[in-house]
Amino acid sequence: MPPGRALEAGVYAVVLAVYLAFGISTIPGVRTAPGYDLLLDGWLNNIAYMLSPVVCLLRSRRDTSFTRSWRILALGLALYGLGNVFWTAFVRPLSPEPFPSMADGLWLSFYGFAFVALLLVVREMANQLPISLWLDGIVGGLAVAAVMAAIAGPVLAVTGGSWSAVVTTLAYPLLDVMLLLIVTAVLALFHWRPPAGLWFFVAGLTAFVVADLVYLFHAANGTYQPGGANDVVWVLATLLMAFAPGWPSRPAGVPLPSWVLLGIPIGASGVAVCLLVFANSHELHPVAIGLAAGTVVAALGRMIVTFGEVRTLAHSRQLALTDELTGLSNRRAFYEQVNTRTSGEGPGIGALLLLDLDRFKEVNDSLGHHAGDDLLRHVASRLTSSLDGANHLLARLGGDEFAIYLSGADSAQAETMAERVHAVLNPPFTVDGVTVRVDASIGISFFPTHGGQVSELLRAADIAMYQAKGSRLGHSSYSAEGDDTGGQDRLRMLEELRDAVLTGGLAVFYQPKVDSRSLKVDGVEALVRWPHPTRGLLLPDSFLPLAEQAGLMRELTTAVLEQSLDQVRVWQDQGRRLAVAVNLSASSLVDMDLPRRVAAILLQRGLSPDRLELEITEDFLMGDRERARSILTELRQLGIRVSVDDFGTGYSSLTYLRELPIDQLKLDRSFVLPMAQDARAAAIVRSTIELAHSLGMTMVAEGVEDADTAGQLATSGCDESQGFYFSRALPPAELEQWLDARSIPAIPNQTAPATAPEGADVTVEPAR
Repeated sequence: MPPGRALEAGVYAVVLAVYLAFGISTIPGVRTAPGYDLLLDGWLNNIAYMLSPVVCLLRSRRDTSFTRSWRILALGLALYGLGNVFWTAFVRPLSPEPFPSMADGLWLSFYGFAFVALLLVVREMANQLPISLWLDGIVGGLAVAAVMAAIAGPVLAVTGGSWSAVVTTLAYPLLDVMLLLIVTAVLALFHWRPPAGLWFFVAGLTAFVVADLVYLFHAANGTYQPGGANDVVWVLATLLMAFAPGWPSRPAGVPLPSWVLLGIPIGASGVAVCLLVFANSHELHPVAIGLAAGTVVAALGRMIVTFGEVRTLAHSRQLALTDELTGLSNRRAFYEQVNTRTSGEGPGIGALLLLDLDRFKEVNDSLGHHAGDDLLRHVASRLTSSLDGANHLLARLGGDEFAIYLSGADSAQAETMAERVHAVLNPPFTVDGVTVRVDASIGISFFPTHGGQVSELLRAADIAMYQAKGSRLGHSSYSAEGDDTGGQDRLRMLEELRDAVLTGGLAVFYQPKVDSRSLKVDGVEALVRWPHPTRGLLLPDSFLPLAEQAGLMRELTTAVLEQSLDQVRVWQDQGRRLAVAVNLSASSLVDMDLPRRVAAILLQRGLSPDRLELEITEDFLMGDRERARSILTELRQLGIRVSVDDFGTGYSSLTYLRELPIDQLKLDRSFVLPMAQDARAAAIVRSTIELAHSLGMTMVAEGVEDADTAGQLATSGCDESQGFYFSRALPPAELEQWLDARSIPAIPNQTAPATAPEGADVTVEPAR
């Protein structure tokens, strides 16, 4: 056992022995004679008193909370014990005994230290307590003090003797009343469950006050005898306080029910009112009347605070159930409201629609979170307008997810609501001065078919919603049928794609862009592939829709751009001067930071801007013409060429060709493929080439699959051709072999018939 613990155990043993010896001596019949006994009431009594501060100090060393309080308490107990020693040695032998004496000063000083110790406890808690608890403590303390003052009325009415004797006599009961007031208040502040140490402190102080009052009554009536049970209670009180330190700081005691906690201040107020009524017919000391009146005033204050707290609580609950951004119900409120409706009180069936906004992440990433928040508010407003009855619940669950619950709805009504949602979201939104379009993928589940709990309904609707996204149904929704295999596969694939994008797990293949006349290759188009660990090499159509739905297009585009320019740097170091064309995502044309980021990527690799060409689709240009013009202009000023991909498949308006800084048009394969057999298709291609040249642009034809098509494009003036007739998209190493080994084929209508280069793949491949 450590020396400190051994010393503490030894002190405890002495305390126990002394207290038992002194306690036994007070049992009637044990003492040989009544009255004061020097050994029992002198030595044993004083030893017990002086051991109390020693125990308190020893135990305070192991305490981490209220440490200062316990040390001050130990000092107060020491002064009280010294008062008893002084009385035994110097006051008791005198006849008559002087009153007041130095012993009274030492005894009364204990109250001051006990007050300070209690107040320090309160101070440590002050910032953690609501005003209602303070008032509960004040109400309870004043009521207890009023009762004690009423009981101690005869003592408080003492007027005989010198003024110092009167003041000293009154000080004891008044200070005892104050102690009880503070003790009760402290218990209330702890919600009547203080730590164990405070229970000891409170028990000791209460026993101390009771012993004091009993003694004062006996002294006033001349019936006090030393060595009685009252002396044992005094010693017990100091020992209880001495054992207050060293206990865990967690709450101790039985948790009180709410009605009991509420009943304590109400009961205290009732006691105070009874005292005031009693005072009308019986004489009570003014101190008791004043404390009772103070109790009633404090109780009225508590009532006012209670009303305020109830309002605040109601407001807090409303906030807790409301989405701060949109003002709609939040997830917690949705759970509560739907559970109420499905618990048997409402209709027996219902439908849950889970909405996930398409392309929201692109808006959020490109325009900033403030624009995303603004868009969510607009969406919430439109969705609210689409609901027309009390049977509809609308909530924002978080992010860009919304939920609608329709009470008593069947599948037809749910589909009708889904169509209504698509209709209200169809018009474009204006966010931060930019026109944007969003739609929603909607999953539908039914109560009780897909579950009896909200969590089960949301899970089924979530699976349905992702199936709707995966099927690329656009404005349609999908009702869950209970099979979650597709949803699980999609979620797994999404996580795998996210990991591939962020860790460089994608591959970039390169398809040559061939000069239609000279057949030289000065550039390539970068086409992304995904080497999936179990599904093999996946083409863009297999995962780009997933990346768009998951908001990964910006990261994917950046990854392809960086990887492509890394390869251009390698080729340049090998002596190959090849430019690379990289497709931009839809979010790129609202990303004002795009030119700076592209310039930084080029600078990091030491490449000139003419090594990069950026491809966009014309339907993206129609979204926000002004912002697109600004971004494209900055890119052009950097020396980066801009090409419009899939030309001819987007909007019919050609105004943007005049207004926007574009260098090149890429004619879509749907016009090129039928050229050899369809004279009208060939005429459209020729006129489009002439249009591009008249606007100062170059023309690239995609989907060149045979020599006849290549020959017609060359004679029509097409600048570059791209397709499987020349080469499919190849990994870098294979492209290098193809470049080194190829012999330039002849083009029909120029020299001699040509055949496709060796190894050319005639399978039609998606452009991305």
